[in-house]
Amino acid sequence: MTRALLAAALALVGCEGAFNPTDGVVKVVDPDVVVDDTPPTLTPTPTTPTTPTPPARTCALGRSYVGFGKETLEGDRDQGELGEELRRPKPFSALSTEYVRVLGTSPALLASAESTFGVTPARWFTDSTMSAVSVYTAFRIAFQGCLTLTAQPTKYATAPTDATARTECAAWAERFWSRRALAPELTACAQVLTRDATVETSARRRWAYGCAATLTSSGFLTF
Repeated sequence: MTRALLAAALALVGCEGAFNPTDGVVKVVDPDVVVDDTPPTLTPTPTTPTTPTPPARTCALGRSYVGFGKETLEGDRDQGELGEELRRPKPFSALSTEYVRVLGTSPALLASAESTFGVTPARWFTDSTMSAVSVYTAFRIAFQGCLTLTAQPTKYATAPTDATARTECAAWAERFWSRRALAPELTACAQVLTRDATVETSARRRWAYGCAATLTSSGFLTF
């Protein structure tokens, strides 16, 4: 019995069996062979993120009202395309406050210009329109306000170059139009400021002309 136990013990020592609890089997390890039991590192397969589809834009088209005779009030109304009412001229009641907001002052011509833009009767509404006379009056108002705007700052004491003109035109666009100017708009504004310096030799007045041109564009006079 003793010999049997000793032989069994020597057999176990000779083969150095090891039990791996992960697979439930006995592994026979050769002492002269180095075995790397480090589990392999798994690299996750990269996935391309998907961009979620934005929800479709909708527009509230208003409510339906039933009048006398059980007929809808909007039944015979012409249906226009969405966005076709953009660039409608601002009424004088809006312009009179807009000039003050963007310039910080109220041009003197503004007080007597209401009739040029059309007087709306009391308790009534009419769409504003623009004529050659009202556009010219708008430019005169803007130029008067821009002369005040450019009268003191040092940067307006030097005649504009293409680079300085584009910088100031971009600032005016954000200030007057509440949006950034497009590249063609910046080019047109810069051309007004830099063309033919012999016609207007005063640097401040040249800046004022560019300022007034920006204020008389559709970006400011319409909404």
